[in-house]
Amino acid sequence: MNEPDHYRVLGVSPQAPRNEIQAAYRRRLRETHPDRGGDEAEFHLVQGAWETLSHAGLRREYDLLRFGRRAARRYGKAAAKPSHRKVRGWNVAPPPEPVQHAFPTEGALVAVPWHARLRLARPVYRPSAWIAAAVSIAAAAVWVFMGLGFLGQAFASDSWIFLLLAIPVTIAIAMIVVVQTSRALRRRPDTAPPPPTGRLIFATLFAAAVIALAGPSTPWGWALGVYVLTGAALAWTVKRVRYTVALRRQVGAALRQFNAFGPVGTRPKADRPTGKLLREVLTNLPAARLFVALPAEPDTRVPHAIVCGDRIALLCAPVGRDSADVDSVNLPEAVKVLTAALPDAHVQGWVLWPTLPEAARAGEEAAVHDVAVGQAAADIGLWLASAGAVYDLPVLQALRMRLAAVPGPRTGDRTPAVRT
Repeated sequence: MNEPDHYRVLGVSPQAPRNEIQAAYRRRLRETHPDRGGDEAEFHLVQGAWETLSHAGLRREYDLLRFGRRAARRYGKAAAKPSHRKVRGWNVAPPPEPVQHAFPTEGALVAVPWHARLRLARPVYRPSAWIAAAVSIAAAAVWVFMGLGFLGQAFASDSWIFLLLAIPVTIAIAMIVVVQTSRALRRRPDTAPPPPTGRLIFATLFAAAVIALAGPSTPWGWALGVYVLTGAALAWTVKRVRYTVALRRQVGAALRQFNAFGPVGTRPKADRPTGKLLREVLTNLPAARLFVALPAEPDTRVPHAIVCGDRIALLCAPVGRDSADVDSVNLPEAVKVLTAALPDAHVQGWVLWPTLPEAARAGEEAAVHDVAVGQAAADIGLWLASAGAVYDLPVLQALRMRLAAVPGPRTGDRTPAVRT
């Protein structure tokens, strides 16, 4: 860290309460004030130390950056990340009551709105926590059953050597599986756990060797092989259950409360035609969610991104409002970056022109489209609706993690940054 040791500047311990820090600050202020013959540089150090340590959020972030795990243990698991690692949510356009459109079947032609052609299904969540829990319970049951079956074969055998070898092998495998499962329960389920490919390959080779040595017709060889295989996969199934439950609890709760998200400190900005487009799409697609100021690269951000299922529509103006905003020039690069970061999602970009230029990009297979903002709602809404009324929780969690990586402003202003 480039910051000085604020506790040493004030002469207090890192565990000192706020009233002790305030008393030390006043004492050091009298000692270092330039009007009383103090050093001006040291006076500024005292001021900076008080500004950091007097604010609870800034002090927690400073302690976590300086002391690491010791500070994390003192503040608890909830403070493992700095205070600005948050995502702001608000409601842009809450879904209204369903309206029954009565279109005449005979007579003059009637302009049918694009959302009248949608077949809206009930939103579902993916992946399923029930399926993950059932797989984990089944793996645990097979593991226990095969372990007991292997021990039963050992006790029924007439060979004492086989019995003496079977007991420690079973206990050793059980201890390894228990340790791996306990570690899986302690880790933070931020991302989807990858399958244990290396562990499964090693367990498969071990099981094949055991079955070959014991003989294909020997029950204890198959019992030991399946016991090792299910034990190698048990920790991953537990991680999967934790991940799916965390998605339902964290992301699912946010989806029920809000339909738009952005980094902390973000203020949503959109001109009137773009705002009308966003409200129309979010109102008529119940599973659509808006992400504001979504970071594509470290120095660029997408002003608006609408997600529905596994489809992501990146929206931008021809010329960005800010120098960091994605525009018509660097939108294709933003599409490539997000496609590489989210391989399970389908990403396309849309440049919203007030008046469509003559050399507009078009085509169903193109990743970037040029559209007129007044007629863009139908194109974007129908493309998003083709994914179905589904909440793809892994995609939404990945986007929320990208928003959480944006540092928030360090200010003492506690007024809400985004007004609903």
